[in-house]
Amino acid sequence: MNVRLACWLVAGLLIGCTRGGQTGEVAADPCDFLPQSTGQAVEHALSDPTPLGVSGQEAIDATGGAGSFDVTWANGTTSAVSWSLAADTESSPVVAYIDRSRECSDAYLQILVLGNLSSSDGILHHEQRGALYRGDDGAADLRLSFLFDENPFPDVYAGRGSGDSCAGCGGAFELSVESRWAAGESTPRGHVDLIENGTLLGEVGAF
Repeated sequence: MNVRLACWLVAGLLIGCTRGGQTGEVAADPCDFLPQSTGQAVEHALSDPTPLGVSGQEAIDATGGAGSFDVTWANGTTSAVSWSLAADTESSPVVAYIDRSRECSDAYLQILVLGNLSSSDGILHHEQRGALYRGDDGAADLRLSFLFDENPFPDVYAGRGSGDSCAGCGGAFELSVESRWAAGESTPRGHVDLIENGTLLGEVGAF
């Protein structure tokens, strides 16, 4: 049974569903499109054809490879964001084909990438390693995480004070940017979540 559905049936609310003992998080569905390790992986070179019908490089190219979008922050401001993706050829395997037909009735490519996001307000200005997931339906998803020593949105979520009480601890706060390209689209849609020491505080941006 889907974990989220089970939580709703038992509690009627998402409150109380946890992962790893962290209140406020919902246990991950193993068949979510941003998977962990379900299925068997077969490695491929970046330009190799794959059973999905596209190579890893073609999957990157299908996103447009670079572009821009506007993100609306939860504090009411809007910022232009430029983005680019390139294969992370220093990591391995660069491309993995994962067949989840037995567990989830689907298959996907995992392509290791370097993602660069830069917002005009300076909140996002980093290059991060991540993975682009290209589904057998032609859609693609990407999650990039950006670490901060201090809360980047104290006016939206006060947090739990870890930035003040944990002297010497780095990266207590995280902005998790989740982007999705629909099949045939070159402009992603998505959202930005604020996380403190692994606990979701809430959504702080949408695009």
